[in-house]
Amino acid sequence: MRTSVKTYLDEKSKPSFWLLHSIGWFCYVIIFAFDGLFFFGEFNTIGVEIFYPLILSGLAAAVLTLPLRYFYRHCWSLSASNLILVTISASFIVTMIWIPIKNLVMWSFYEDFDFWGFISGEYIEPKFKWFMLFMSMSNAFFMILAWSSLYFGINYHYRLIEEKLLHLHANKLSHIAQIKMLRYQINPHFLFNTLNAISTLVVKGNKNKANGMLVKLATFLRYSLDNDPEKKILLYEELRALMLYLEIEKTRFDERLSIEFQVESCTEKMLVPSLLLQPLVENSIKFAIANMILGGTITISAQLKKQKLVLMVADNGPNLDVNRKLKHEENEKGHSGVGIKNIKERLNVLYPKRHTFEIANQQSSGFTVTISIPVEYSWTD
Repeated sequence: MRTSVKTYLDEKSKPSFWLLHSIGWFCYVIIFAFDGLFFFGEFNTIGVEIFYPLILSGLAAAVLTLPLRYFYRHCWSLSASNLILVTISASFIVTMIWIPIKNLVMWSFYEDFDFWGFISGEYIEPKFKWFMLFMSMSNAFFMILAWSSLYFGINYHYRLIEEKLLHLHANKLSHIAQIKMLRYQINPHFLFNTLNAISTLVVKGNKNKANGMLVKLATFLRYSLDNDPEKKILLYEELRALMLYLEIEKTRFDERLSIEFQVESCTEKMLVPSLLLQPLVENSIKFAIANMILGGTITISAQLKKQKLVLMVADNGPNLDVNRKLKHEENEKGHSGVGIKNIKERLNVLYPKRHTFEIANQQSSGFTVTISIPVEYSWTD
C-alpha cells in the first residue's frame, strides 16, 4: 500500500506555472468571446472582432498578474486571516490598474471612441465621465481574485504532496537506520566482544557482574526491537537507551572509558529522532577510545539555545583531519550505514533548512559533533 501511495505521489509532478498562467487567461478570452458572439447584434456591435480587444485585455491581465506570483511567494508564512486580507488587497490593486486598460481597449474598437485622441488629451467625449473607466470593476476584481485563489490553491496542493513525500522518505530512512543499527548490534564483532567480556567475568568468578551485563545486553536489544523508528521520542528515552549501550561498553573498556552527561533538565521532554545519538557515541568509542592506551572521555550534552535543541557529542581522542576521519568512517564495513551519512540524510528530511550539523576538531584533542534542531514537545505530555 505504501509503495502504491509513493508511486502515485511521485507521478503528481507540479505543472509549469507559465503553462497554467497562459491557459487560464486564454480561457478568459474564449469564454468572454463566446458571450460576445452569443449576444451578437444586441450588446456586441463589432461582431467577431470582439476577439481582438479581448486578446489585448487578456494579455494585459497576464502581464499585471505576474508580479503577484513573486509577491505571494513571501506571504506563505502569514496567518490565514492576514493572508486573506493581503490577497484581497493585492487583487484589488491589480484590478484598479487593469480595469481602465481593459475598458479603454474595448472602447477603442468602437467607431465612436477616439482612443489616441483620449490618450493624448486632444479629444474627450463630452458625455465621458472619469468614473466610467472603472465600469465592470466587480467583474474584473472577481477575475483577479480567482487567479489569486487558484495560485494559492494549486501551490498548497502540491506543497501537501511534497510534505507527504518527505514524510514517506523520512520513514524509509528511519527503517534503514534501525535495520542497519541492528545489523551492527548483532554482528559477530559486537557479540564477540560483549560475550567475551561476559565470559571473562564468569572465569574470574564475578558472576553477579556477568549476569548484570547479560541483563543490560538483553534490555538494550529489546529496546532496539521494540522502538518504532517512524516516531520521534523524548530525549530522556534516547539518553536512557544510550546509557544501556554505554554500560555494556564500559564493561569492555573498564576504566579506559569515562562518560560525562551535561543535560539541561528542560531538554529531557523535547522530541528527537530515534536512534540519533548512538552512532555518534559509537564513532567516538571506535575512533577515539579504542585507539587510546590510557583511555579517554566522551561528553554528551543537551542545551536549549535560542529556541533550538543543541545536542553535542565530544571526545578527547587523537586529532585527525575531519575529512580524513569521514573518509575512514565510510570505508568501514557495516559502520557507515548508521554513521554520519545516515544522520545527515535523516535531519535533511525531518528538518529541511531548519537544522545544523557540524563536525569540528577541538582545540586540544578530539572531535565534537554538534546538532541543532527545532524545539518540539510531545502532545501527550
